[in-house]
Order: sequence, then C-alpha cells, then structure tokens
Amino acid sequence: MINNKILTLSQFLRFEGINVSIRSTIRASNIWDNFHNKFNSEELKDALRSVYVKNKEDILRFERSYDYVFIYNKSIKNNPFKQDHVEINTTNHKTNQKQKKVEKDTTRETIIKRRLKQKKIVDESILDEEFVRLDTIDYRVYDICRDFSKKVANHRSIRKKSKKSRSVNIPKTIRKNLKNGGHLINLIHQTPPMHKSKHIFLCDISGSCEWATTWFFAMLTGCHDSFDKLTLYNFDNRVIDVTHALDSTFKNSYQINVGLQSLGLRPRGHSDMTKSFNQFLKESELNKHTDVILLTDCRDWTGKRTNGVLESAKVLHKIIIKSRNVIILNPENKYRWNTPTSCVRDYQEVGAKVYETSTLKQFAKVIKEI
Repeated sequence: MINNKILTLSQFLRFEGINVSIRSTIRASNIWDNFHNKFNSEELKDALRSVYVKNKEDILRFERSYDYVFIYNKSIKNNPFKQDHVEINTTNHKTNQKQKKVEKDTTRETIIKRRLKQKKIVDESILDEEFVRLDTIDYRVYDICRDFSKKVANHRSIRKKSKKSRSVNIPKTIRKNLKNGGHLINLIHQTPPMHKSKHIFLCDISGSCEWATTWFFAMLTGCHDSFDKLTLYNFDNRVIDVTHALDSTFKNSYQINVGLQSLGLRPRGHSDMTKSFNQFLKESELNKHTDVILLTDCRDWTGKRTNGVLESAKVLHKIIIKSRNVIILNPENKYRWNTPTSCVRDYQEVGAKVYETSTLKQFAKVIKEI
C-alpha cells in the first residue's frame, strides 16, 4: 500500500507541473518504506529526488513541494518522519487533533480540485493538443520535440537497416569459395543499389504558422542526420536556406526564433506563396528522387485567381512535375480545410498530398513515415 505522505507529495508535484506517473509514486513509496528509518532527512530527500525529477528545470519545483509536505512545526521534538502529515495553520495554532485531521483531508481534496481545474497541465496530453493551444514559451514543449526527434531518428535508422537485402549472391559466393573445394564457407550477400532520396522542406513562417515551424525545426534538429540528403528552406515573401542552422545548439524555442530571424527572415501577417514558390522553383534542383515537403496552413491570402485557378497552385503543379512527391503538412485542424479561404483543395487537385499535423503526435508520425 502506498504511503499517504508519498501520495500527498505526488499530488503537489503534479500541481507544480511535473510529470508524475503511477510507477514513480510506487517506486518512491518503496524507498520510503525501506529507508525512512535508515536515511536522514537529506539522504531521503536525494533518494526521492532521483525518482521524481527527470529534468533539471524541475529541481526547484521538487524542493518546494518536498519542503511543503515534509517540513513541520518547530515545536515537534520527535522524528518528523514518524509523524503524520500536519498542515501549518498560521491563523490558529491551538487546534485539536480532530480539527487537524479535517484540515488534512480538506487540503488533499483541495489539491485534487485544483488539479482538475488547472487548464495547462503539462503531461502526455500535450501531445494531442493543437498548436494554437500550446504555450509558445513553455520549455517542456521544446523538450518533447527533442525527445520525439530522437525516436524518429532511431525509427528511421532501424527501417533503413531492415531494407538492406540479406539474400546470397550465388555466383560471387561460388567464385569466392573455389579455393575451399566448392564448399560454401564464406557467403557473399547481395548489395542492393543505393537510391539516395533528397528531401527538401519548405516551411511557412507567416503569423499563423510561425510556431508550428518552430516545433518542426526543433524536431528536425535531432533527426536530420537520418535523412540521406536534406535541405530546409523558410519562406514568407522570399525563400531562405536555413539548413546549416540545424547543426546549431538551441536551448529553447525562443532561441530558435531569434536564430532564424537573424538570417534575415521577418515573419509577416501573410506569406506570398506565388512569389516564394517561383523563387524555390528557380533555385532548387528538383528530380525524380526528390521529395518536397511543405509546412503551411494553405492560406494564400494574397493569391490571385485566373479563370478560377489559383496562381500559386499553377506554380506548385510545376514543382510536382519536376519532383517525385510533394507533401503538405497542414497544422490546421481538418475541419477548417473546407472554408472559402483555404486552398487545400486547389493544391490537392494539382497532385499534392496533404496531411493534418495539428498536434505534436501527428507531426512526429508523418516525419517518421516520410
């Protein structure tokens, strides 16, 4: 059975925004049961910290929660770790034990109510939250993107190895083993031809896509080495190559935005897709081994139509003809694609494949399967 003090500590840590799993709570309870009589206060604190704290940014939150749960009135002379948890009431110190128990229960109920009412609980549910609801300055989102990038890189590496042929090249094996009297001692495996693909990412940094581009960039920084040939462009009213920035070291999403803006990009209200696509078509070397991946919400506010055909869709069609695939990652929810201002249908009609990537989980899934 889990100790009540550990349950209270876990509740406080969740309220502070730390991801506390059931497994962590059980492990902390086992440490408490086995060592609270053997360890002093600091040793026990270090042991529990090693269970609960996964990021260095959570140390101060853990310290605050631990002190609140395990620091007692100075009048208690006995070992505080053998006492029941008592809330410190600064307004009335002369309360009986019955009232203290009621206060303890009320405090625990209050914690649960606050946790349910809390609107921004940073846990696994953040993966399914839409980008428009994410806190743009929350460092945890950046950490999740970095963790996802490592998983994507591992998945792509495993998939590449599985594609390598292990069939035996019979003619070469026989020639190799002639000196062994024809006995097939050394096997020569087939070496499949290397068809290295080239991936070009073209990301919109307009006001509605800027933060989606930031999270996408954070993911690519950790997994771009798993691609054979990768080029990354950002565009607003012009296209700029930012591939070399993937090798830079960033600590948060704010540094990514500042770093990209230092290259000359200034996010605007709306992007000129026709102008940007034309520039991209002239500067990029496209062939049938090239996949073009666009990150955009498909809102061509400045686009013109001629006989009902969108001008940027015409340019995109030329890009599709020259390349192998054109994939569009749309950070907008799918139900907004049918609005009059959306040009998803225009891009689909010319041959582009559009995927919904309105959450971090969808983002990682699409990048992993490209």
